[in-house]
Amino acid sequence: MDDSNQTISGIAGAAQAAAQVGDAAAAAEHWRRLVFHEPANPAWRLRFLDAAGRAGGADTDALETTALQLVDAALVSGRPLVALAAALGVEGTDPAALLGDYLVGAPRLGKTLRSAPPLLRANDGGPVPAATPGAAPPDAPEQPVVGPLPPMPLLSLLDADALRALLPHVSRRSLFAGEVLMAEGQTADALYLVVHGVLEITKDDPDRPTVTLGRVADGAVLGEMALVLDRPRTATVRALSEVEALRLDVAGLRAVAAAVPAVQAALAEFTRQRLVQMLLTTSPLFRDLEPAARAALLEVFTVRDLPAGVVVTKQGGEGKALRVVISGGVEVWRAETAPDGTDEAPARIAVLGPGQVFGEIALLTGQPATATVRTNAPTAVLELTRPVLDAVTARFPSITEQLTRIGEARIAEMRFIFQDDDFFEEAD
Repeated sequence: MDDSNQTISGIAGAAQAAAQVGDAAAAAEHWRRLVFHEPANPAWRLRFLDAAGRAGGADTDALETTALQLVDAALVSGRPLVALAAALGVEGTDPAALLGDYLVGAPRLGKTLRSAPPLLRANDGGPVPAATPGAAPPDAPEQPVVGPLPPMPLLSLLDADALRALLPHVSRRSLFAGEVLMAEGQTADALYLVVHGVLEITKDDPDRPTVTLGRVADGAVLGEMALVLDRPRTATVRALSEVEALRLDVAGLRAVAAAVPAVQAALAEFTRQRLVQMLLTTSPLFRDLEPAARAALLEVFTVRDLPAGVVVTKQGGEGKALRVVISGGVEVWRAETAPDGTDEAPARIAVLGPGQVFGEIALLTGQPATATVRTNAPTAVLELTRPVLDAVTARFPSITEQLTRIGEARIAEMRFIFQDDDFFEEAD
């Protein structure tokens, strides 16, 4: 065999080349070799099963046995996404039944997502031993979970019937190192659950080289804002290693949610959690808080659905909540007082859409609202009210200290913008 095929990358490249020219049997032998070399890597095993299944004369029963052994090993080891990816390829199986211990209400199901550390293979330059052609691959290793089982993102919010309804809209996506999963500017038509592998998230910047935002690995969710934000992708996600992912079609998810209340509820809760997580980790209001305080806040944001044309906050009224737009939008209107003391007609000063925050100044300062906020379409918002915030800050004094500092900074900012030292007092 050519020396270029002696490394993991070389063999994977040879398998990819064989698959591209339709030589499934050759591709299967390359993947089989990598399965023998790295039996714990689910990507090699999944790709071997795919290629062997397409090759002529394949022993279907043996392949199904290999796939189901991977399912069992993954379930025991707390890797339900691996199990689901394997089960999708076995005709006649019921993935929802197989994953029962990882669905809502299961006795051992925990609350903490477990993500593998984003580490790449330390050495890909060494030779890979040959494997006997046609030999049955070794069993996938099992590492039983001690304690609660880690949930799956989104899917563990479903019961078996809801998951069955969703499965026709779930598919596998395989990438090699260097391939792009999502590109900045593309239509956001799906979200992805990372089954295995390491991916890097980058963003273009016209004023400097491409900015690296971070890396993600097994168990991560990518592109979930496609559920609520009707706009192109805002970053590029590229594989740094072999990657297996589950693709969830957004249009299909929405169609199922409209027909299955359990899916609708799960999507709403998943969206709430992800938006709150985004807010807590990116907003200067919350990002510097201790992890325990942020975790407490994550649990107390609620969702409100508002029709179009509703006044959410009235200028001069009591500021009762901080709100984040999930879908729809709001307009911000402010009335000024003329030099002669008469009230001028309100002017629209902002239009806010999904992901944007309003009401934080009144909530932080206790002062009257400085503008009127009105929905311009049916709108869903995340909401954090003053009584709920007070209950959390009683447990975590650091929240009060942080929000006080932010509140003072926001007051100074708004006074500068409006050139008005009496910006808050005038609303009394």
